[in-house]
Amino acid sequence: MPSAKAAPSASSFQNRARTAWRLFSNFAYDYRRFRRASFIDGAQSRENRRAHIHLLAHMLEYGMSLSNPRNGFGMDKVRLLAAETRRYIEQDGRDASADIGLSVLSAYVAFNAEQGDVSEAQALLDDLLVVAGAGHNIRPGGSEAVGAAEIVRHARMDFVSFMEARHSVRQYDSNRTVAFEKIERAIRAAQQSPSSCNRQTCRVYAFTEKPSIARVLSHHDGNRGFGEQLGGVFVVTVDLSHWNTVGERNQGWVDGGMFAMTLALGLHAEGLGACMLNWSAAREQDIKMRTCVGIPDNEIIITLIGFGEMREDFRVPVSARKPIDMVLTHEPPLR
Repeated sequence: MPSAKAAPSASSFQNRARTAWRLFSNFAYDYRRFRRASFIDGAQSRENRRAHIHLLAHMLEYGMSLSNPRNGFGMDKVRLLAAETRRYIEQDGRDASADIGLSVLSAYVAFNAEQGDVSEAQALLDDLLVVAGAGHNIRPGGSEAVGAAEIVRHARMDFVSFMEARHSVRQYDSNRTVAFEKIERAIRAAQQSPSSCNRQTCRVYAFTEKPSIARVLSHHDGNRGFGEQLGGVFVVTVDLSHWNTVGERNQGWVDGGMFAMTLALGLHAEGLGACMLNWSAAREQDIKMRTCVGIPDNEIIITLIGFGEMREDFRVPVSARKPIDMVLTHEPPLR
């Protein structure tokens, strides 16, 4: 006869209960942050209003980049963008985000001028320009003509070799200082990462002084044996104030992940070594890092990236990759 399964012990039940409660409390910790920071109930903060301008402006730019957009498309978005930009200027003043709203509205009027009646859009823009006042350069907006040959010329490189030369580096020349220009260029490259409706939600907290690096890394568990060699560390975050639907509750991790990867590749292109320092942290550790760095409640920590000047010769993990047929599924049957 099959042996009877042993009943769970009291200690086993208590461990499962503690794990379940810890998981629930961490979910609640994340829920509270998204609920308070996002504008699923309407824009409340300056960052919410800024995000709404970027969102509406991108929707119009999207239309202007299509092959055959409908004449006078998106007037509902034009009205919303004009109203939101006006409210933003009146409440928060004129800055780069307000100028993005102005530039896209101006581009929309010019784009549709030869195709139909733009009198309403023009009137909204004229009224907004009066509110905005003089000064500030209107930034480029709308759509632009590009050539495939020019894109290919700039992108021509052996990207597979570039990627295969990238390693998670854990040996650095601690006597060499990282030039700040390299950091700026890497971040500038990361700013070209795709982001949902061009909302550009990512932030970078950069530390290059040894005492600062040590304090930040004291709240991270995965840098033992090489953290003291690093020439710098980034803390990459995403601002949840830019999301406005329930479906976007996890979008910050998507945008933040793409930004962080591009940032690591930017460091690689600058000849620097880098290592992703995973931030799969529970609430208690997250609070400590936030307090140390001064990260506001509306931002989530995506990852840390350690970087620095490489030694002339060093070792790295092989980190063998799976066969491509374990990653690629081509034309699976649709149901």
